Amino acid sequence: MRPILFEGAARRWSLGVALLAALTILLINFAPSITAQDNPRPPHWFWGNDLDSYVGDQVIAINQDGVQVGSTTVESRGEWTVTVSPEDARTVTLRLISNSGTRATDPLDVMDGGFDADGLSISDFRHRISEELGGSDATIAVRIIARRADDGRIEFGMRDPSGAEIFPRARFFPQGGPGHTRWLRSSLIDFGDGFVGRIIARYVDADGRTEFGFRVEGYDDLFPRARFFPASGPDHNRWLRSSEIEIGMPR
Repeated sequence: MRPILFEGAARRWSLGVALLAALTILLINFAPSITAQDNPRPPHWFWGNDLDSYVGDQVIAINQDGVQVGSTTVESRGEWTVTVSPEDARTVTLRLISNSGTRATDPLDVMDGGFDADGLSISDFRHRISEELGGSDATIAVRIIARRADDGRIEFGMRDPSGAEIFPRARFFPQGGPGHTRWLRSSLIDFGDGFVGRIIARYVDADGRTEFGFRVEGYDDLFPRARFFPASGPDHNRWLRSSEIEIGMPR
């Protein structure tokens, strides 16, 4: 009888080891998801306290893909708070929606546990989105302009729908340029009514020309048909212009 008892005990011991191993594998596989659920990424807090004239109106957050990822109602003392998860957005545009129209901020970065110590004021909602423009679906036609400066650099600017020229603070492309895979960008250009973006440019190694385009948050980069500045000339007094491009509002 002893061999039989020993065999039965051995089988029970083997079964126990197998069950323990299976349980260990399950815990290893599920540990990351359990940890992620127990430790979600902390949200970014956007807030303000001077919207006294907009009590009862709504503030919404739109991410870089045009998806609403947060909203709130302005409280009795003009205070409001919107929390946005970094898992839902890299950047957001906040919109203040009221009977007098919609106002929007520039794109704002979303960070883990982000908190703006000074908050946002009504002046940060500086872009008016008028009903006549059709809201975020509207577009405007603009052109990129460029010339060669005295020091050999290329100076860029924009021509808005009215023909007025706009020059961003960072607007000079270095002589010779970086490698062809590296795009440089200008500082932000504001056309008004919520239309903003940046000029982008790179040096093309193959022929020495400079290729340029326009970047609006939430869209693929836009490239006009005429988008190359020649390797040499013209002199600094002559501006070249691109073909027209249609740009929308950031989303």
